[in-house]
Amino acid sequence: MPGIAAIVPAFNEAPDIARVVRGLRALDASPHVFVVDDGSRDATAREAASAGATVLRLPFNCGSGAAVQTGLLAALDRDFSRIVRLDGDAQHDPDDLARLLAALDAGAHFVLGSRHLEHEGFQTSLSRRVGIRWFTLLIRALCGIRVTDPTSGFWAADREAAQVLASQTASDYPEVDSLIQLWRAELEIHEVPVRMHPRTTGASSIAGLRTLYYMVKVTVALVAVRLGPRRRR
Repeated sequence: MPGIAAIVPAFNEAPDIARVVRGLRALDASPHVFVVDDGSRDATAREAASAGATVLRLPFNCGSGAAVQTGLLAALDRDFSRIVRLDGDAQHDPDDLARLLAALDAGAHFVLGSRHLEHEGFQTSLSRRVGIRWFTLLIRALCGIRVTDPTSGFWAADREAAQVLASQTASDYPEVDSLIQLWRAELEIHEVPVRMHPRTTGASSIAGLRTLYYMVKVTVALVAVRLGPRRRR
């Protein structure tokens, strides 16, 4: 069975995507890299392919969740046993991948990379930190899940967890929704410290007043999901 696949959803990340792909391919783990081009209007797909990634192109901007789901389905179809996900803007450090994979080897089904466990590297904006704190408290109250960085887009999953996420992923709030879906499937969720780097280009899609809108929208959705029955393994 093939080993590790890396999924990198990307929307207009041409300045950084090749560096992300090369960083992943240079690791000892040597994951197969799937870049999911989410309807980019720049050279994201060309840059990713030139760096050695398998590029999956969506016809228009479908959202991060749909892009991740596309990558998951492709990786599962090719029988990869472990799947990691990180952003295409070079904020996540590929060298931290070893920590996530070690936690999978130790028995976790899903491992979340947290910038807040050891507070190393870039800690994001104040408004984003407020949102992270709110979701941390919310998912703890709803499900008893104790994590410090529920909006992290840096994670690793075994096949069982990947199959859960591939079957149902929210289109525009996949990180927090994923934790609830995995909890419903009674899978083991761990968290390990990782570092983040500040963006060198572009801007986050969640900032300013959009943070408040995102918080309200996702809160309502999570409560609705929580009221559904848990899936028995």
